Amino acid sequence: MDKLVEYLCIIQARVNSSRLPSKVMLDLAGQTLLERVYETVLDSKKINKIIIATSTQTTDDIIELKLKALNIECYRGDLDNVLKRFYDTALMFNAKNIIRITADNPLMDGKIIDNLISIYESKDIDYCSFTNAVYGLSAEVFSFESLQTAYNNARDNFDREHVTPYIIDNCLVYTEDVEEKYRKPELSATVDTLDDYIKINKFYMYCNKNNILPNIDNYITHQIICLKEGENVK
Repeated sequence: MDKLVEYLCIIQARVNSSRLPSKVMLDLAGQTLLERVYETVLDSKKINKIIIATSTQTTDDIIELKLKALNIECYRGDLDNVLKRFYDTALMFNAKNIIRITADNPLMDGKIIDNLISIYESKDIDYCSFTNAVYGLSAEVFSFESLQTAYNNARDNFDREHVTPYIIDNCLVYTEDVEEKYRKPELSATVDTLDDYIKINKFYMYCNKNNILPNIDNYITHQIICLKEGENVK
């Protein structure tokens, strides 16, 4: 058996998003949304391995091709049963713990992930996440055993599609408010709609123009500026 991976990050990605199809391949200042998400996770000091988990649908061939060109590892599994996709990925790479990230949150932050993992390590729990954060600044960490429990017992389609609801309802869970400066649930940093993409892309262009890093700290500052200028930041 391969060496145990202490913390495996699985980034779930697909092309057939209902609200904004192919959003993971949209450009954000010269890189795809998917690449931007991957880059944020790379900043983590505690994650040992990162896998992009997409589906076996032919529409997602473009994701695998892009990742091969970037030398990024990819696993392909069930489209709708994302729980099975996660379980199969974790099993294949011999994961002890899993960090779940979605490919529509380009401003995830490696330091926040590491803080979450530190809290998880300090508790006798199966699952940990932050609450009251900027929408889109979300990660979940959970044990392989809890994922296996969900995989073996979840019967509801919602549980299978969203991976962690069964774990949250049936395992030892701990949540904590995110660090105060990120405690802004009224702000959104996700890409779910065309309006979201336009807003996030504007931020990346702003960063390029002003030679600043496109991270969550600068995004919050930028959104505050937009709010003062009367722009909609939702």
